[in-house]
Amino acid sequence: MSVETPATEKKLIDQMGFSGREIARRLHLIDFTESDRFRLLSAKDVIRSNLPGLIEKFYKYQLDDPEISEIIGDVDTLTRLKSFMSEYILSIFKGDFDTDYVNTRLRIGKIHKRLEVRPKLYMKTHAHLQWLLDKEIEAGDFGDDEDLIKNALHKILLFDAELIFDAYVEVYLTEMQNATREVEKYATQVGIKLDGMFARLHEKSQKDAVTGLHNRRALYDHLKRECQVAERHKLSFVLIYMDLNNFKSVNDLHGHHTGDEVLAQVGNSLLSITREVDIPARYGGDEFCIIMPRTLLSDIEVPLRRLIHHFDEHCHYPVTFSMGIIQVGPTVFEEPEELISKADEMMYLAKQRAHRDGQHHWQFEGKTKGPENK
Repeated sequence: MSVETPATEKKLIDQMGFSGREIARRLHLIDFTESDRFRLLSAKDVIRSNLPGLIEKFYKYQLDDPEISEIIGDVDTLTRLKSFMSEYILSIFKGDFDTDYVNTRLRIGKIHKRLEVRPKLYMKTHAHLQWLLDKEIEAGDFGDDEDLIKNALHKILLFDAELIFDAYVEVYLTEMQNATREVEKYATQVGIKLDGMFARLHEKSQKDAVTGLHNRRALYDHLKRECQVAERHKLSFVLIYMDLNNFKSVNDLHGHHTGDEVLAQVGNSLLSITREVDIPARYGGDEFCIIMPRTLLSDIEVPLRRLIHHFDEHCHYPVTFSMGIIQVGPTVFEEPEELISKADEMMYLAKQRAHRDGQHHWQFEGKTKGPENK
């Protein structure tokens, strides 16, 4: 139930603020891996060869529903829909879930909302598409890989459904913002200011204004979700708790503007060295955290040294890091508050050494690192 869209909507992904980092995060949260990508690619030829029959079955099912049939309308629209659905199905099995792929799904979701396709109606057809694709895979003689291919497919169909509903929500928010602007015209007459409340509230609830990183609230949300994902899939992740050494002295000597510049540079360094799936956040004051999914303690030294090198290269004040590092999972998981507290305790052990020499230090699992190991 989709139609072609005008060129003016091609930048919807930018309008909605979807970055490569966000796409990678979402694929990570559903545990979509490179192995899943290759499994979908392995089924591409089978799906392509049976695609015409599959499309006919899909739209016969849709046209049997009077509500869907009324939305589709005439034969020309049905022909365009069949062509689009063919392209969509093939795109799933190409395995390239990049910004172009995401942009297309967001546009389709927006169109569904404009056509007043109710979410439950969309999900009904989405579930039937999954069932049809499962049947094609079962008939494809994939042997032991059959269930793995279907599992990879189900992950991407879930990914797509989330994108569709993101677009639904975006349309709702746009309608609300339009209504707010209309109210503002009248509110200003009596001295009431409502300017941009939705955008401001959303940004304030998720981002730190000085560094551009996630704020404490967002950090706890991500940490709780990461624990759930890691526990479900028996994975590990690393949590880093950072505190800046000598920051107060710089702030007092050079002023708060310079202090903010240092904090902003920490944010810039964190964003420069972290992967798209990593979650750097400002915990508060001069304290920062990083969540690094699918990472072990044995993997951590290289990114930490890159972080220190990047920061030292760009910061012109005598500020260094004390870092406490813990591995979470794959078998033992604690509440986010307990994890933060545990990493904080190790950060203080690193800070004791930093007080003596003013250098970067970190500690994890009974091991210490400092300038002598650079």
